[in-house]
Amino acid sequence: MKKKFFIGLGIFSFVALAVLFLIGLVEDDTPALPPPKPPVKKISVYVSGQVKNISVVELEDTGNLRLVDAVNMAGGLTDLADTEAVNLAEPLTDGQHIHIPTKEILLQEKNFSVSSQSDVVNINTADAERLATLKGIGPALAQRIIDYREQNGAFKSIDEIKNVRGIGQKKFDAFKDKITV
Repeated sequence: MKKKFFIGLGIFSFVALAVLFLIGLVEDDTPALPPPKPPVKKISVYVSGQVKNISVVELEDTGNLRLVDAVNMAGGLTDLADTEAVNLAEPLTDGQHIHIPTKEILLQEKNFSVSSQSDVVNINTADAERLATLKGIGPALAQRIIDYREQNGAFKSIDEIKNVRGIGQKKFDAFKDKITV
């Protein structure tokens, strides 16, 4: 009886090993997992000047980013933007500063027409030298007016100039009849 038991156990073990061996030879039909996606690389670019939202914008680096992509992320160009002065197709790099200047010809024409008509200063188009002709406005305050204009867009009314640091009601009253928008 023991002999038959060991023979049966041996045959069973052999069959079990054969089955396991054959299972190992059968190809696995389970699809392979896709490779993990590489981490998304991003770049940051500072966009200033004549854009609707002066800001640092973050873009996914596709390897083909252009200056126009950063400008669009900053809300697009203002009406005073000089697109001839910048290359909108320029490739972007991380940490780049893009400044969109104001149309100089437009400013010169507006300044010329205002100055030739009267002594009124257009606070949306005047340069620092012209702004400094106003009572109580020196070079530093003139530059703050220009910086405010570049960051917030054109003044919508002459009263808005009081939002510039250093210009209160008293100073505004001194030159309000000499400015326009």
